[in-house]
Amino acid sequence: MKLKGITRTVLFSFLILLALGSAASARTTVYDGDIEEGEVYQLNNYVIEVTDIFPEAGTASYYVYERDRKITTGLLDVNESFEFDFEEEGKIQMRLKSVHTGGVLPRATVEITMSNYNTGDLYTNEIIERGRSGASFAGDPKLVVTKSTDKSEIEVGDVITVTVNARATGNDAAYDVLFTDPKQEHFVLKETTYEVSTKMPKIDLGQSVPETLVCIYKLEATEAGTFDLRAVTATYTNSAGQTYQSSSNTPKITVLEGDRQRADIETTLNVDHLSIKRNEKVTSTIIMRNTGNAPAEAVRLDLLVPEGMEYVSGDEGIETVGGKPRIYLDSLQPNNDKEFSYIIKATEVGKYTINSELSYEYNNGIDAQNIRQSDKFSTASISVKEGRFDFLLKNPLYIVIPVVILAVIGVHIYIQAAQGIQILRAIKG
Repeated sequence: MKLKGITRTVLFSFLILLALGSAASARTTVYDGDIEEGEVYQLNNYVIEVTDIFPEAGTASYYVYERDRKITTGLLDVNESFEFDFEEEGKIQMRLKSVHTGGVLPRATVEITMSNYNTGDLYTNEIIERGRSGASFAGDPKLVVTKSTDKSEIEVGDVITVTVNARATGNDAAYDVLFTDPKQEHFVLKETTYEVSTKMPKIDLGQSVPETLVCIYKLEATEAGTFDLRAVTATYTNSAGQTYQSSSNTPKITVLEGDRQRADIETTLNVDHLSIKRNEKVTSTIIMRNTGNAPAEAVRLDLLVPEGMEYVSGDEGIETVGGKPRIYLDSLQPNNDKEFSYIIKATEVGKYTINSELSYEYNNGIDAQNIRQSDKFSTASISVKEGRFDFLLKNPLYIVIPVVILAVIGVHIYIQAAQGIQILRAIKG
C-alpha cells in the first residue's frame, strides 16, 4: 500500500513538471497571414524580410535583421521553417505555409510563432509595408547624471552649492524622466535656487544638445567629517516605453571643525584619607575646570553621598536641596576653574565611593540652540573600619553593663588611690 502511494506521488509530480515544461516551451502564434514581396514583419527591434517569392517553384527567401545588423538568411520551401534567437532568451520561428500570386507582387503566407517570451512585452508587432526603410527602432537610452559642488573642503557652518545636470547618451532619447535626490545626512538644506519640479517629457539625444539642468541648491554642513553626497537617481523610458534607471556620481566633501566652540568641564574629586574609622570624618575637594573654548552655562554638580556616610558641612558654594548637597554655577568661563571642599562622616563600616553627576550646556557659536552635556565622576574607594569602642556594640547588654560598671569602679579606685598618694606626700613634706 505504501509503495502504491509513493508511486502515485512520484507520477503526479512528474506530470506537473511535464506540464510546466510544456507550458514553458509552448509556442504562441503572433502572426498568421500574407506578406507581400518587399514588405517586412517587425517584432520590437527585429525585422523579418521576405523576398524572391517564386509561386511556380513554391519557395521564398528571407532575411532577418536586428536593427541594421543581419542575423541570418536562407531559402524556404513550402511547409519548411527556420528559427532564430530573440532578445535574451526568446525564440522566433517562421513557417512558409504557401506562396501565390494575386496582385502586382507575389505573396507568401507565413506563420510566425514565438516561445520563451512574454508576448505582452512586444511593443512592436506588425507588418511594415514600406519595407526595412519604414521600420523604426527603439534604442537603449543612457542618462549620464552629474552631481557637482563648488567646494570640496569646508568648515562646520559653511555652505556649499550643489548642481545636478543630465545628458542623454546611448542610441535613443530619454522619455518621462523623473529625478530623485535623497535627503543628505550631516547637512541641512538652506536654499533651492532651481529645481525641475515635475517629470520631464523628454531629454533629446545628440552631441549638439546641451546638458539639461536638473537642480541647484545649497547645503549647510552641521557635522565635522568626510562625507559622500548621496547619488541622484533618474528613472526614464525609451521610445518603446521600456524603463531604465541611472545614478549620478557621489562627490566627497571634507568638513573641518573650524571655529566651532565647545565647553568641556573636567571634574576631579579627591579625599584626604582613604582609610578611616567609624564616626571619623573625611574632607573631600572638588575641582571643576572648563578646558573648552566656550562658556559653560547652568553648571550643576550633584553629590551622591552613599548610605553608611553622611554629609556634615561644606563651602559656601555648596547648597543642600532635599538633604542632598549640590553645586550650582551660572557659568564657568573657558580655562577657569572652581574649587570646593566639604566634610562627610562615616557612620557604618565598609568600602565607599562618593559619586557625582555633572550637567551643563553651551552654545557652539553656530546653532541657535544650546547643546546639553552630562558626565559622572567618583572619588577613590574609602575604607571604613571599626571604631575604638565598636567592640561594645557587638556584645549583649548582660556582658557590656558589668564591663562598664567594672570600668567605672576601676577608674574610681584609680582616682582615689592617686588622691591618697598625694595626701601622704603632703603629710611627709
